[in-house]
Amino acid sequence: MKKIAFVLAALVAAVAIGSFGCDQPEEGLDVYVPDGAPALALALPMYEDTKDDGVEYHVVSSTLIQTYVTGKDPDAEVCVLPVNAAAKLLGNGERYRMAGVLTHGNVYLLAQHDIQYTKENLSSLTGKTVGVVQLNNVPGLSFKACLAALGIPCNDLSGGATVSETAVNVKAADPKVLDGADVYLVPSPAADRRAGVGEWRFVGDLQQLYGDGNGYPQAVLVVKNEVVSQRGEWLQALLARIEANTAWLQSAEKATIAGAVQAHLAAGLMPTFTKDTLTDGAILHSGIRLQRMDRGAVAAIEDFLQRLIAIDPSKAAIPEEKFYLLNT
Repeated sequence: MKKIAFVLAALVAAVAIGSFGCDQPEEGLDVYVPDGAPALALALPMYEDTKDDGVEYHVVSSTLIQTYVTGKDPDAEVCVLPVNAAAKLLGNGERYRMAGVLTHGNVYLLAQHDIQYTKENLSSLTGKTVGVVQLNNVPGLSFKACLAALGIPCNDLSGGATVSETAVNVKAADPKVLDGADVYLVPSPAADRRAGVGEWRFVGDLQQLYGDGNGYPQAVLVVKNEVVSQRGEWLQALLARIEANTAWLQSAEKATIAGAVQAHLAAGLMPTFTKDTLTDGAILHSGIRLQRMDRGAVAAIEDFLQRLIAIDPSKAAIPEEKFYLLNT
């Protein structure tokens, strides 16, 4: 009788635990984020991460981030991607949903002169060469979209074209080697590291140049459908911590922020920033704030994607409606 009673008690306990923990990770959840501004957007959740919470955060190279959501069995339950990559790779909604926009632009113009570029005088770059970090990704596409919206011709030198005196010339650039161009377009926090070094200074804000001047949807959070359907409470808790992250970045010690990110850095990857190079300006310039999916967010995303498609149709696509995890 005691044995039967023990078995029954164990079964009851198992059911109770299963009911209580139905919204907790059973085999663990893997969250992947590229280093840089997107990693800062998840710094608080990474700081609060514990070994036994069932969640693993991975800070990886931006050049590899897409590999964690593709293939037969993607590694990432949650992933941060450039919005155009998310829409193009996952926009059918069959595996992932878009839960929010995390960053809204972090790209700035640097030069060794005092001219400040605005919408009113951006055409003064005509005939000059702009070195663009990530020319073929969101920074370069966004800059080309700004030029197009203002009716300013753009001449891409990467195809072997010669410098034009009647267009803004653009070429790929390395943020570590600013040489051979008149102006550079560099993402933060790399831009903040260069500003003030060798007379380089901020001379323009791409987020002010784009659209209504409030930036553009840049890095987004995508979530596997199984997480949406089976771990809804956990997902909402994660989104709440990401919302709290914006204020936390303003109050936490720089060493604490950098340490939270570096504790989850992929082996062999050099960090974009350290406790010594992370500044208030770099955080401010990273454009970090969570915008949950609503109709306004969808409209902004699709407007941005349309602009990118107009520049290069191979770089973006309009997602299906079911891809958006609308905040109802």
